[in-house]
Amino acid sequence: MSPDVIVIGAGAIGTSIAYQLAKAGLKVMVFDRGRVGGEATGASAGMIQLNPDRGTPPAYSSLGAESARLFTALAAELLERTGIDIGYRRASLLHVTLDEAEEAQLRAHRAWQLDQGMSVGWLDGAAAVDVEPALNPNVRAALLYQDHYQVVPRVLAQALARAATDLGAVVLEGASVDRLLTQGDRVVGVALGGETIRSPETIVATGAWASAWSDALRTPIPVRPVRGQMVALSTTATPLHHAVSSSDGYVLTKADGSTIVGTTVEEVGFDARPTAAGIARLLTLGPRLVPRLADATVSAAWAGLRPGTPDRLPLLGRPPGWGGIVLATGHFREGILLAPITGELVLDLLARRRPRLPIEAFDPGRFLVRAA
Repeated sequence: MSPDVIVIGAGAIGTSIAYQLAKAGLKVMVFDRGRVGGEATGASAGMIQLNPDRGTPPAYSSLGAESARLFTALAAELLERTGIDIGYRRASLLHVTLDEAEEAQLRAHRAWQLDQGMSVGWLDGAAAVDVEPALNPNVRAALLYQDHYQVVPRVLAQALARAATDLGAVVLEGASVDRLLTQGDRVVGVALGGETIRSPETIVATGAWASAWSDALRTPIPVRPVRGQMVALSTTATPLHHAVSSSDGYVLTKADGSTIVGTTVEEVGFDARPTAAGIARLLTLGPRLVPRLADATVSAAWAGLRPGTPDRLPLLGRPPGWGGIVLATGHFREGILLAPITGELVLDLLARRRPRLPIEAFDPGRFLVRAA
């Protein structure tokens, strides 16, 4: 196969891109050194949530809102095409506080979000416990977000990959791209071991590992790994009706009945180990928010490496001065949420049409300017 596009990375971002390109009739090859959805995607809780604050750039808020909107149709489409249910379900969110000072901050945050047109309710402590009886009775207040959802992240990536292959794409697991092939100021393909595969376009969707291509492109790609640890608990108690979050983390019940507690945010380099300290923190947090979890059984613990950037915004577009390559990385904790819109925007770029949303804020060249 001589592809029109090579996609490096088969997480939620890479598979979403592959699916949109294949659906548009392009010949696509996807390479991943591991398994589909095996890195940050598989480690995610899969929450589809919008919670911007005063510091969130409007372009980023618009990106998240549009991507969240796309999920309803995408879930139905993937189910019809592949028979795979990605677990898209409502997961209304209660963001709670047990702290008096933080209660005032929540009120101000809600007032700002209402001014932005968001739908967010206010519950005092008693009302919060009424709607979620498992909550710590010492909760002082909660923000209620009704229109939040969740998916099963690895299944999402697998469904996208399956849909892409059904449309003619080739998805290769355990295939590590060693280098980019360049010709002048263009990327013209990739090399894997002694094999070279040429293509007019290459998409880098390698998450926390994207910085590995900085030297080849002579361009700063300041994406770094940020570890997030999580634990899964097993309990015979009634499932939570809401996802429950706080400033320290969150708890939610998944479709399989497990309860997930997350997550840490750790700058430890490429170390994806769950640690005793991280797990201990989560096992303290879970019962603090939902006391009955003190009697739950720990069924699993894991960690993933999220792709962070200096300004916490993704890199989406062509590196300055280069043709034949697009970066789609740096989505940090929002890779699942932003997967649908990222796929559509990359298709817009390759089709040389105006992107459906402004993406100037995500231009990879912004870091080159700062470095200069």
